[in-house]
Amino acid sequence: MDSSPATTWIEMLGGVIHESKRVVSAHSRHFLALSVLFLLPLSSLLVAFPSIPFSFISNPSPYPPHSLLRSSSSSPPFSAASSSIIIAVFAATLLLTLSASAAVAHSVHRGFFGRPVKLLPTLRSLPASLGRLLLTLLAAVLPVALLVTLVSSLLLLSLKSVYFFHFSNTHLAVILIYSVFSTISTIGLIYILLNWSLAGAIAIMESSFGFGTLKRSARLICGMRLAALCLFLFFAAGIGSMLWGFSLGRAAGEAGGWSKVVPVVARTVFGSGIIAVLLLYSIVTNVVLYLYCKALHGELAEEIAGEFASEYVCLPFDNQKAPHIVSVILQ
Repeated sequence: MDSSPATTWIEMLGGVIHESKRVVSAHSRHFLALSVLFLLPLSSLLVAFPSIPFSFISNPSPYPPHSLLRSSSSSPPFSAASSSIIIAVFAATLLLTLSASAAVAHSVHRGFFGRPVKLLPTLRSLPASLGRLLLTLLAAVLPVALLVTLVSSLLLLSLKSVYFFHFSNTHLAVILIYSVFSTISTIGLIYILLNWSLAGAIAIMESSFGFGTLKRSARLICGMRLAALCLFLFFAAGIGSMLWGFSLGRAAGEAGGWSKVVPVVARTVFGSGIIAVLLLYSIVTNVVLYLYCKALHGELAEEIAGEFASEYVCLPFDNQKAPHIVSVILQ
């Protein structure tokens, strides 16, 4: 077998995909229940989310014009309600995302080692996992916000310098600056996402949170960044294309009878189901990738020994010699 780095990560990627399919197939009913509880509502919210702002824009205010003229407020009466609904939908989406990640990751970890996977213990593990995931997310948002602020400041400074020095072709210089900054920002964001791609699994499996979890993810992903990039691009393209194709925002302005409503509802249900499956496998492959990264760094052997310590009996036959090990597989 070729031991080149490209062959190594490709083989590891194939192992991640194969192991993910095995774990889901072995506990299909359990993952179906988790999908119905978390991923299907999440995918439905993602499909419907683009139509929510559009509905407030397209639908006029229920108040008559003369009441708007007498109103002392400078903003429309429905703006507060629309903002509240959008915030509530965003909060529900975030909660479902974190809950699905925690529940599926807990189940994949047990299924990976052949442990029994049950729904109630999985749900009972959610509160602690949600807290760690939320703290880790907040820790990740801070440096990203600082980076966005820095890049935006440099972009504005570059644009001001173009107009200050009076370049001969100002329009071309502005386009060039935007292109350079967009490329650098995209590459930097993808690199950060790859380095922190295992942070969620680490926060759930290792009971850690915050910046330490992000640093450990960046260290653990070394050697498997290309595999993580392939998985990220595949699921991002798949989920993005499904959201674009089945989004309710494209049909938000359509009005009509059942002949138009039924196809929209059927399309939404079908699209939500496909997106739920993609979300499920994206979480499963991420957790399996985390386990493969631990194996690549020589950390999985200790975990395997800890998982199956109660199923092995060590019998020392002679104190002067190395003990003989008798393996007993409990049925």
